[in-house]
Amino acid sequence: MDERLQSQQEGGGPILITGGTGFVGSAIRKALRAKPLRLLVRSRANLPQLPPHVDVVEGDVTEAGTLEGAAQGCSSVIHLVAIIEEQGDATFDRVIRLGTENIVAEAKRAGVSRFIHMSALGAQDDARYAYMQAKWRAEQAVIQSGLDYTIFRPSVVFGPGDGFINALAGVIKQFPVIPVVGSGKSKFQPVAIEQVAAAFARAVDDPSTSKQLFELGGAKTYTYEEMLDIIAKQLGKQKRKIHVPVGLMKPVVQLSKPLPAALRPPVTIEQLNMLALDNCTDDSATERLIGAPPLALEDGIGYVNA
Repeated sequence: MDERLQSQQEGGGPILITGGTGFVGSAIRKALRAKPLRLLVRSRANLPQLPPHVDVVEGDVTEAGTLEGAAQGCSSVIHLVAIIEEQGDATFDRVIRLGTENIVAEAKRAGVSRFIHMSALGAQDDARYAYMQAKWRAEQAVIQSGLDYTIFRPSVVFGPGDGFINALAGVIKQFPVIPVVGSGKSKFQPVAIEQVAAAFARAVDDPSTSKQLFELGGAKTYTYEEMLDIIAKQLGKQKRKIHVPVGLMKPVVQLSKPLPAALRPPVTIEQLNMLALDNCTDDSATERLIGAPPLALEDGIGYVNA
């Protein structure tokens, strides 16, 4: 066994992170500072430079056989892997629900007791919303596992490199008018990436977070149209807004799928479906967990000017 890995295990073992190179995962790695980590990746190719306290193992959450040994010697698991758009056999159910079940099984096989799971605000057992249903089923797999779990349900997560606020900013920059899909009245409670990461880091070491599900929201609730206004103001753009019915937008998104990402609308069919749901909470645990007031969207989106 590698001597460094052995010393990590003797000190309590590394934390296995799935999705650890993504937007949220990278922030959580930073929040965990110098704790020994092990990242589960599908391939070592094109990995960023990682510090000495981070090890890497290869595996695919949808293929249980590739995960054997991934959690061996680990002290806990942070499971982040998910998708927001289905492609081929990478469906919400397969990646989110089955992927979680496979990681849970590997954690149990390896004798790891602590399992910290990223779900989504609005997770529910409703077949009309396949993403949210897959998230809910993944939660049930964690809750029923017998593991010492903590589940987080964040609202839209914003910060440098995010895939939502940056996409809206791109539309506002490039389009002669600002399209508002649907009524624009859907509610969101965007939460800053650094504060989400701090909540995960708190859960790693705090036994009081055990066997709990926490909803994470930011300082304020906004309508979709209000978020567009805030982003436009940050960009210094004053453009007319036009409302586009969801029913008209869906075929556009569907027909654009074969195009390069840069030429497709910055929204998926599932995201259009979820505009029917409010994405906010009356019981946000963000401030309780991080010990500081949540950041408001307008105070944390300077990065969209880049």
